[in-house]
Amino acid sequence: MNSANKSFTASRIAAYLCAVCFVVGFVMIFYIEPGINLNPHQRLAFILSNGRYFQLWYSTIFVLFGLSLLVLVNGINKLISRRQTLTYYLSMMFGFVWGCYAIICGLIAILSIEYLLMLPTQEQSSVWFALYSIQIGLGDGVEWVGGCWLFTLSLHGLRHKLSQPAIHYYGLLVGLMGCVTLIPAFREAGALFGLGQIVWFAFVGARLFEQTSNLIPSKEIRLPNNG
Repeated sequence: MNSANKSFTASRIAAYLCAVCFVVGFVMIFYIEPGINLNPHQRLAFILSNGRYFQLWYSTIFVLFGLSLLVLVNGINKLISRRQTLTYYLSMMFGFVWGCYAIICGLIAILSIEYLLMLPTQEQSSVWFALYSIQIGLGDGVEWVGGCWLFTLSLHGLRHKLSQPAIHYYGLLVGLMGCVTLIPAFREAGALFGLGQIVWFAFVGARLFEQTSNLIPSKEIRLPNNG
């Protein structure tokens, strides 16, 4: 297996991992502890009784997701790098920013929970609300960076006829949902963005990297043979 195929295989696995991370996030929010992402009192109670479990959850939905996303973005950029227009550079920038942003937010949350659990019981409540404000301020539940990445990437795919148009129109719609979460009144659209992303990541893992011949021109650039 050559280096290109290895890179595409890693990107396919990364796409599936991104989808799984979103599923894990929704299982917590809608099934295990509904409303935990919106209620600071409920989140504190859950952390104090299940702190390590909550850290593991953050490790999955932020750190593992961010690392997987960086691998995926790198693989997608290799597929579309022959058409380096403005939308290519914007999607590349937003993709890497989103991945790094997710990792940083996850590590801050994990370490802040560790600090909270080490405090005396009487101090935990007052410290927690400061930590919660930091988490919310970092954009917990706001998906505009991911929305910008998917929107610009899908726009690039449409403009240059990469893969099926349907997936790019779908990506534009889901990306727009992520972008509008920046407006407080539309934060609930983050759930629709996440559900849409699960489908998008699964499609990319299943189909996109099987179509490299359509995305990369068959003619390679060859250096002159001076020998």
